[in-house]
Formats: sequence, C-alpha cells, structure tokens
Amino acid sequence: MNVAKILPIVLAIVAFPHAENAFAQEQIVPRPVQITIEEKMSPIVLGAGTCIVMQTENPKFLAEAKKLSAALSAGTGLKIRCVKNAPEAGTHIFIRRETALNANGDAAYKIVADEKGISISAAEPIGVFYAAQSLFQMLPTPFFDAGASKAKMRWIVAEKPFEIFDFPRFSWRGVHLDEARHFFGVETVKRVIDQMAVLKMNTLHWHLTDDVGWRIEIKKYPRLTEIGSKRKDTEIGTWNSGKSSGKPHSGFYTQEQIKTIVAYAAARHITIVPEIEMPGHAGAASVAYPWLSLKPPAEVPTTFTLNTAFDPTSEKTYKFLSDVLDEVAALFPGKILHVGGDEVRYNEQWKNQPKIDAFMKKNRIKSFGDLHLYFSNRLSKIVAKKGKRMMGWNEIFGGADVNNDGAGKTEGSLDKDAVIHFWKGDAELAKRAIRAGHDIVNSTHNFTYLDYNYGKISLEKAYNFEPIWAGLEEKYHKHVLGTGCQMWTEWVPSQDRLDYQMFPRVVAYAEVGWTQKKRKDFEDFKRRIKTQCERMDAQGIKYAREAVPANDA
Repeated sequence: MNVAKILPIVLAIVAFPHAENAFAQEQIVPRPVQITIEEKMSPIVLGAGTCIVMQTENPKFLAEAKKLSAALSAGTGLKIRCVKNAPEAGTHIFIRRETALNANGDAAYKIVADEKGISISAAEPIGVFYAAQSLFQMLPTPFFDAGASKAKMRWIVAEKPFEIFDFPRFSWRGVHLDEARHFFGVETVKRVIDQMAVLKMNTLHWHLTDDVGWRIEIKKYPRLTEIGSKRKDTEIGTWNSGKSSGKPHSGFYTQEQIKTIVAYAAARHITIVPEIEMPGHAGAASVAYPWLSLKPPAEVPTTFTLNTAFDPTSEKTYKFLSDVLDEVAALFPGKILHVGGDEVRYNEQWKNQPKIDAFMKKNRIKSFGDLHLYFSNRLSKIVAKKGKRMMGWNEIFGGADVNNDGAGKTEGSLDKDAVIHFWKGDAELAKRAIRAGHDIVNSTHNFTYLDYNYGKISLEKAYNFEPIWAGLEEKYHKHVLGTGCQMWTEWVPSQDRLDYQMFPRVVAYAEVGWTQKKRKDFEDFKRRIKTQCERMDAQGIKYAREAVPANDA
C-alpha cells in the first residue's frame, strides 16, 4: 500500500525514525515548557481498538483530529478512527478544547497520558497540531518508516504516565529560503516545510527575487520570468572567483504552483512571507524592463557581486512595484510582505546621477540614506493599502551605514508600522529601532546565517543564540517577535548541499524560537539531537554529520 497516497498532507511531517527510550516524551524537540513523569510503571500503548474521541464539536478541531487519525493510521498500520463516543476497549486519544490555555497563546497545548488514555487539550486548533507533533516523536522508530513491517509492533507511547504542558516563547519562528540564487522547485520547498512543521516552526521567509533571478510569475509583467528567470552561467567557489559552472540556470514558480505551496504550508500552520527585493538587488527585473533602473545591466548577471538598484525618482517605478505587489499580496494571505531593502550600493548606483541629484535637491533630501527612507516610506504606504505590513532588512531603518555603501547621515524616520528584520549592525542600532516603536525579528547574521560554514556557526553557537538583546528594557521585549535562520544559496546548487547547510542547525534554531530561555540546556539538547538525526536519516536528509556532537564517553 502506498502510504504517500493515503496521507498527502501529514505523511512527511511524521516520517522520521526514533531512538528507543523508555521516556520518549523526554526526546521531544523543541523542548517543552514542562514534562511531568509519574513513578509507577504503566505503559500507554496504542492498539487495534484505539480511536480519537472528539470532546468538542468545533469543526477546526475535527479537521486537526482527522489529520492525526490519518497520520497514526499510516504510521502504525492500525485503523484509528475519529468518533464522538469512546468504545469501551482500547487506549483512546481524547481531544478537547480548553479555552484557559489561551492565557499562554493560541499555540499552547497539554497532553495527559495514563491508563485511561491520552488527552490532548488546546485552546485553538493549532495547539492540537503541535501536540500531535510531540506525540509522533514519542512513538517507536518503525512508526516513521513507511517501509517497515508493522504488523507485530507494540505501539508504546510511554512506559509511564506523564503530562506535558507547552507553548512557544516567540511568535515568529522562521526559516528563510533563497531561491533567487538557485532555484529548487516545488518538492524541495515542501520538504523544507515538512521539516519546519515537525519542529513547530511557523514562518517560511521565501526569497523570490534578486539580481540573478526572478522566480515568481507576475502576469502583468511577463518579461520578469520570460527574461529575468534565466541566466547563462553561474559563478562558483566564492565571490569574484573568476570561475563558473559553465551551465545555464533557470526556473520560476507559476501562480498556480505558489497557491499549492501556500496551501501546503497552511495545512501545517506555516505562514509564507514572500520577499520581493527593492530598491537594491533589482538586476533581473531591470534586464526585463530597463526603464526601472538608471544603470540596468545588459543581461541577467552570472556573478553575485553586481547589485542593481531601482530608480527611486520615477513614478513609473512605484507603479510597477505596486502592480507587482498587488499580485503577490493576492497569492500570500499572511499579514506581512518583505521588501528586502538591504545592500543598496548607493555610491555605485545613485552617486553622480543627474536625475538623482535633481530629485534630492527638489525634495530637500540630504543623503542617500534619506533617499532610501523616502523610498521605504512610499513602499510602506503602498503595502498598507493592500492590507499588509511592510517588512525589510534593517537598512530600511537608516541610522547607520552598515555596509559602508555611502548612505551618509540619515535625518528622516521610517514609518512606525514597518517591521525591521535585523541582520547587521551593533546591538544599539537594533535597540534604537525597537525604542522608536518598531517590531523586530532578530536574524543577526553571525549567529543565524546557514550559508556560513560550521566552523563559523557551530551547532552549539546556533543553539545558544539569544534573540532578545542584552540591556533591552523588559517593556520592549514584546517587540522582539522572534528569530529566523537564513539559507542564502549563492554556493548551494543542489538539494544535498541545501540539506547539509541547513541541518542539524535548523533543529537548534527551532529550540531557540520555541523553548523558554530557562529551559534551554545544550547538554540536554545534545542528547535529543541524536534522536532527531535518526529521524532525518530515515527521511534522506543529508545533514552535516560531523556537526552532531559525539556520544559522551
């Protein structure tokens, strides 16, 4: 029987192996808020009579229960049905709504397991989903192996009665995937989403446009993909290496494919935040429509050092970007649109340009940094009219020329509704943005960039990343929405290399985003990461084995 056909939504979420452990609930990643284990030996075992018993009539809870039913049936080989009333025989799973759990956010859940069965309580459906991910991780290894013989298995959830109470520390628990530099396709994106889901991560930041590739169909501007999605060659090795692959590279997502991926993610309670780069990193767009830039390249760049900027003085630029974002906003139902905003090479792109000089003089703009602020504030208003919030890398805030690009001193201020994605600069710059009223996601590059090698960012360094800056007053902590880890793909041409760079560090970042600070413990994580690696082995994830700590002597 083909399990994948039975379970198109949840199979990949659960398809991981599991190291045998009498206290399997202590192997969960990310680590829950609280686990209580009773002393008495009283195994909780799923069997032929097990059912999922609904103790709420909420249809969204029922939808999550059906996902759980399908996953458990596929993984165990048992026929586990959803019912309203519990049969007398069997260890049943009870799903109930407990509104009091909302005090800890809509993702909070509780699992209580004893000789009476397994009770899953949540205030909202997402809590049931996250409880299910924890439950899957407690089951024996063959549950996660679609090819294993399951007929003679004893499906032990735990050897002793236990209780888990859990909720996330941060609301933004993200993974960034750059497909502008290298395009991977639908199945790879789904694969990333599956890994995020089991780790209770909830935001896929999808980088879809850059100088070297435009990867999203925009029907009003077809040349963006007809021309901008293709390049003749690709630089390899490192920046300015002088070496290339000698092969063309191309690819983009149709709007129908994007709808499919968005729905796939939503079924796993993951929001996709698209990034459409502006005003820098506009090379591919400017090759397709040269009037967008004052210095358009002749062809889509094949190296990663050229950085073209849109013309910020032209109303045609803003009309184009508004039109593009109309189509993007319709495809992605989340509340945020990411507009990039990083690495605008002001001295290369805007300096000594008569049109720029005249515009700045007319509008009394004194620096390129302030011209960038003018651009960002125009875009923030455009995005707001589409019912979204603008997000961008911290260059949109101004306040410091973090790339030494000639920004100069900025005197203006950014629209307070804009979300800052902090990646570069000192802690005081980040704290200044927060105190100015901005929400912020902390993705400081020397702690969160997955393209960096493991010597620069080890598993331990990733795990020990703290998203709230030291010295930030407690009243501002709520403005740190969370953290994201960034997979830039200049030097990542294949899925195997993608796996290697991402894993096992993404597992560590999942715990950074979910687990309460006082519950974080790298020594304990070292024990649990081994179980997670076994799950990744079963999935064919080609993670960096040498990055996993060796067993203690």
